Amino acid sequence: MVELILDILQQLGWVGLIFGVAIEALSIPFPAALFVLTYGYLLDPSWGEVFLFSIFTTVTYVIVSFVPLLISVKYEHVIKKKLPQSKVEFAHRKIEKYGDWMIALGRFVGMGYISYIAGFCKIKPFKFAVLTFVGFYPISVMMFYLGSLGNVEEMANWLQNTQGIIMGALILLGSSYIFFRFRRKKKYHHRNIRNREYQS
Repeated sequence: MVELILDILQQLGWVGLIFGVAIEALSIPFPAALFVLTYGYLLDPSWGEVFLFSIFTTVTYVIVSFVPLLISVKYEHVIKKKLPQSKVEFAHRKIEKYGDWMIALGRFVGMGYISYIAGFCKIKPFKFAVLTFVGFYPISVMMFYLGSLGNVEEMANWLQNTQGIIMGALILLGSSYIFFRFRRKKKYHHRNIRNREYQS
């Protein structure tokens, strides 16, 4: 079965890669990262090609992801009814808490519907493009590299088995960063108050 899929993708060439990346970028549940992983195996890129191919796939992802963004802006009330409310509320809370960088994190952990949420939150197009690029590019580099190592089936199983651990680690890292920033901001605030009292 794996060999049949690889043969089909090899026949499709770059069209297959673009197709796989575009489907997820349209906010359709689809493992674009596994497509990149597979093409890393088929193309067997050098390190330089890994970075170049990743730019190509990420730019494709960014361009196509504007489709759900624009749809959510134009048909916000309709889309909100179609999306699970729990997911919409969860993403809204995270964006309010962590800021627009949640768009990039959402790309990294596979939250395909994040394009719709970005539209609801009125994220500016340029910022949306930059955050989407930042979120998907590291995945693309990692998948092309892992695919080039040669064992696609083993890598795919590893990715699926460790997805929860990776997501948990990223959330922990992000929470620690926010906590550190909050503590430092609070510390500087108290210091400024003391300085004003001293000067007065």
